Amino acid sequence: MAVPINSNSVLGGLKSGNAASAEMYGRVNKSLFAQNAGVQKLSAQLTRDQTRLSGLGQLQSALANFQSLTQSLSGAGLQTGATSSSPTVLTAVTMSGARSGTYAIDVQQLAQSQTLLARPQKDQDTPIGNGVPSAIKVEFGTESGSGFTPNGSVRSISIDSGNNTLQGMADAFKAAGIDATIVKSSAGFALQIKGPEGAAGSMRISAGGDAAVEKLLAYNPAGLKNLTAGSAAQDAILNIDGKRVTSSSNVITGQIGGTALALTGKGATKVLVAQETGAIARNIGNFADGFNKLSSTLQGLQQGGLQSDPALRQAQDQLTNMVRSNSEALEKAGVTFEKNGTLKIDAKALEAAVQADPNALSKLFTDGGKGIADKLDAQLGQLLGAGSGIGKEKLTAERSVSTLTGQKTALTNALNAQASNLVARYTEISQGGGANSALPGLPGGGARSLFDFMA
Repeated sequence: MAVPINSNSVLGGLKSGNAASAEMYGRVNKSLFAQNAGVQKLSAQLTRDQTRLSGLGQLQSALANFQSLTQSLSGAGLQTGATSSSPTVLTAVTMSGARSGTYAIDVQQLAQSQTLLARPQKDQDTPIGNGVPSAIKVEFGTESGSGFTPNGSVRSISIDSGNNTLQGMADAFKAAGIDATIVKSSAGFALQIKGPEGAAGSMRISAGGDAAVEKLLAYNPAGLKNLTAGSAAQDAILNIDGKRVTSSSNVITGQIGGTALALTGKGATKVLVAQETGAIARNIGNFADGFNKLSSTLQGLQQGGLQSDPALRQAQDQLTNMVRSNSEALEKAGVTFEKNGTLKIDAKALEAAVQADPNALSKLFTDGGKGIADKLDAQLGQLLGAGSGIGKEKLTAERSVSTLTGQKTALTNALNAQASNLVARYTEISQGGGANSALPGLPGGGARSLFDFMA
């Protein structure tokens, strides 16, 4: 029979009940959600759009990384090298506008992410709680002592009977763009959540719905801490020629003209930036490696979350055609375009081309907008710019995820209320508290079970 939803009576029937009533609520709630086609459809649509949104984010990131590489080759970047006296402290690469010179650097602290660890479970695939839908909210911000200041960045995650295992939760966090893994120890399996690098990457996690999920995941630096904090979120701190520099990332740009620093450890070092013919072959090798890495990422997305996606196909076609159209010139420089879409370096042929005419080889890649790296940079700018196909698709996916999340939350609240009312009425009537000891819809006496009542 249909039971009216009354928000005033939500869980009202459980307040005076016992553990058996709470267990019954969990079973009824799970049954209602399993039978509700609307929830299942919304969940499937939400998973699809979240996966697509994640894939578009990965696509943007991969294209932006390769664009940074192409930009590093412009101007004198291809012929300029940077050397660190202590590679265990940092490594360095030159970019456009590199300035020759020697720089004294002292790295005092590396940037790192906050890690939070949940209490161990016996198995990573055993359901946690009753499967009652739970809304997880992850806020990012800065932690100071016992205080927390949010920075406005928020991620929403849904946990229900379809993903209420450790592995399911880890996958749900990853789909929301948060690094999560399962770690094993002598105590069992535990969910580890990792925030972004930098002091502003601390997390505050709230959970509502299933009490067991809330007990596992809730974390407030200024309150309840059901997760154990491991490493703390912090910025990198270093001195460059006596100037103090802080960074949320261990990759530092903009401090030494045309040179990027990749911090690897604490300590002092000197970085020498100079023109060198040997840098040409090394930088062309980096270009090939970067292009191959990008190709691999695009192929993976094509087989995964962005299968048959038009924006992905556009990026693949444009970048591949650009390189293919210059394959003859590249081959003379010892760089061949393979059938599988990757670049292969012939070290001997490349070295011979460098020795024969280093300036001509440099112009092949960077020549005032006419080189291969120049053209790729411009093309990548169009693919990533405002109004691009990728940007439009991502905006559409974000709006869809927001709409579907709101619809699922509303339906979840309604079903939770219905489950509460069912249990409360059943408990009242089955214990003789009603005017008629028989349950409505079941003539002739008391119900055999609550599930008869639901039928």
